[in-house]
Amino acid sequence: MRRLTLLAALLVAALPALAAAPAGAAQKPTAAFGIYVPDSIEKPQLLDQVVSEVGREPVIISIYKQWDTIPFVESELEEIWDRGAVPMVTWEPFSYEGNEYPLRLIQRGHFARYVRESANAARRWGKPILLRFAHEMNGDWYPWGRGVEGNNSHRYRSVWQRLVRIFRRLGADNVQWVWTPNVNTGGENPFRDLYPGDEWVDWVGFDGFNWALHGEWNSFTELVDNSYEEMADFTSKPIIVSETGSSETGGDKATWVTSALLEEIPKMPRIRAVVWFNESFQDITGEGQPLDARINSSPETLSAFRKGINSPYYSLTREQLLATPAEYARDSGVAPEPPDGDFGQPSLFYKYTQKLHGPYLAAAIAGAVAGVLVLLAILLLWRRRRRRARAAA
Repeated sequence: MRRLTLLAALLVAALPALAAAPAGAAQKPTAAFGIYVPDSIEKPQLLDQVVSEVGREPVIISIYKQWDTIPFVESELEEIWDRGAVPMVTWEPFSYEGNEYPLRLIQRGHFARYVRESANAARRWGKPILLRFAHEMNGDWYPWGRGVEGNNSHRYRSVWQRLVRIFRRLGADNVQWVWTPNVNTGGENPFRDLYPGDEWVDWVGFDGFNWALHGEWNSFTELVDNSYEEMADFTSKPIIVSETGSSETGGDKATWVTSALLEEIPKMPRIRAVVWFNESFQDITGEGQPLDARINSSPETLSAFRKGINSPYYSLTREQLLATPAEYARDSGVAPEPPDGDFGQPSLFYKYTQKLHGPYLAAAIAGAVAGVLVLLAILLLWRRRRRRARAAA
């Protein structure tokens, strides 16, 4: 009986500490920190600056390559590898020079020589490469997107499998294929039918940003929850958050970063890496202000990011990341509930005033005019009644 009483007392004493810890936030290396820094290949000092600000070396360094050039340059890859990171190359079948590489032609075997040269370049380097081909294919903002120039799920899967087959045939087994649609936050960009299949994919993931357009302010969980759950439903591959970030305007970004890194992501154990998109850029619709996703967009944001990313949770090394099992189903893949506390959301007044654009603005003006007319009508009616009352007297 004394032992039971002592055990109960110990449990009661431990409850406050258990309650204080974020749910699911196991203090052990679980996810790797990755980052995209524009122009860092040409100017490594830019990456040095970010590392100095953050206080942690990235395990994934993200770069982007179009089809005008071979995507694997030994000196660039070595620069990344020497930092203790693995390169993640986003291979985009288009060109800033205006050249076109449509999926329909790739599917028919066009550009085969270029693909073979790329595969051979990867094989010669020999070290692991994360290759992210034609990302965000479930949207319509890229030439390879669904519905653009007749693109459909069959064509996309066919092209993906063709490329993987060529790389494998030429011995570029060091390439790990990363399939990353855009998040399907509102259900408008489904992606399940675009998945090439487990045989052809090594990693899955998604891109998702808190755009903060027109007063909207989404927590990280609200951005990714249904995408996370759907991926966990059709594959057990490990998940990479391949692009993410938040707007600096519209809410409290520092609080958003803290919530995402320390409270929300640790509750999604299938996520093996988080790659921050460290750039300020225009939203895809061109409607809002540029999204400043940089980690140092404000002193408060930098402080929050530094604290969050230096959590032991994000201390996974390159070797540990690359040793991730191909079948990484660690739990049921159910996303947590969105945070009910503070994640930097703006006031309701701000949300409603920011929604006053386009048809909403027209409706607001029409409503205001109607309200003024009703008030004038009431005032006129009241004055008439007063005059009649005076005349009757």
